[in-house]
Amino acid sequence: MEPHYLSTRENWQLAANQGGSCAEDDVSSSVKSYLDATYPGQWSVECQPKDLDQLYYEYDYQQNPNSYQKPAEPVKGDVWYDTTLGFVTLTPKKNLMRAKLGCIPDCKIQHIASGRRCFIECKNQGPAGNAHERAAKYATPSMIDFVKKKFGIDYHPFGYLFTGGIVEDNSYRLELQLIFGFAADKLFMWRKGRDAKPLVEWLESAILPPLRAT
Repeated sequence: MEPHYLSTRENWQLAANQGGSCAEDDVSSSVKSYLDATYPGQWSVECQPKDLDQLYYEYDYQQNPNSYQKPAEPVKGDVWYDTTLGFVTLTPKKNLMRAKLGCIPDCKIQHIASGRRCFIECKNQGPAGNAHERAAKYATPSMIDFVKKKFGIDYHPFGYLFTGGIVEDNSYRLELQLIFGFAADKLFMWRKGRDAKPLVEWLESAILPPLRAT
């Protein structure tokens, strides 16, 4: 029988609270510590995954495939879809390289058995600035639909985690609730103190269940 999801809280509580900046590696390490302790060998967690680093090229390729034919004599800067390699390539000064034009979420959680994954965007912000608005690109209908199509999934592929002064300020909390209200269960505002329990409950209720499905 698997342990209750709060039974290993002590094993990773420190990881959840350390790192005052709550940068993406802090969130990734906290989530990884919890999943490794609670479900050994069942999950992988990656900081700044590259799964979406060609997303803009891939989307344009589907819309305009003829624009991605290999030139007869490639020169520096040429971009095309390489059918052998299975991704868009770029001609630099010498050898071919993978062309990068997309986005890098802060964290990826993947269920090893099913291969299903969810990308978490984390923003630590005071009660000022527009980091939350930059995170909103992951909430656009076209982005969500294309990522679902890319991985052949039928669930919402993103989670939105905010912490810092932004979630202590009522006006920002209300703004976040509206921006991400279409997927309210995927929004998590990690309040002051960053207690482990609400983070775990969010993972267990909103993020992990669709990834386990087969």
